[in-house]
Amino acid sequence: MENKKLKHPFKQRRGFALFITIILIAILFLLSYSIVQSNLFQSNLNKLKYMNLQANIHYEYVEKYINEHSDEEIEKLTLNDNRFNLKVSSEIDNNSTTYYIIIDAKDDIPIRLSKKIIK
Repeated sequence: MENKKLKHPFKQRRGFALFITIILIAILFLLSYSIVQSNLFQSNLNKLKYMNLQANIHYEYVEKYINEHSDEEIEKLTLNDNRFNLKVSSEIDNNSTTYYIIIDAKDDIPIRLSKKIIK
């Protein structure tokens, strides 16, 4: 009977060690999951910032091109970037021409610039 009493505390220690190990693994899993999620969010945010900056650079180029070229040349304007669509429409008034510029991403990225230039 004494042998049973000696094995019983050892089983409790083993069960307690297993329980503590499971708790530590769960805590480490939750911590690593939050770190990975934060890194993915930061990566996506950086991609959106980059695409927005690229769209603004294209807009500045188109604005400069419109101010320096004639109407016939503006109608032929295209972007050499396969990630963005460019739409330029014009509206002619008495003494001025209004150009509407729309630059949006071809992918599912929610980037879209639309501005108006009066020439």
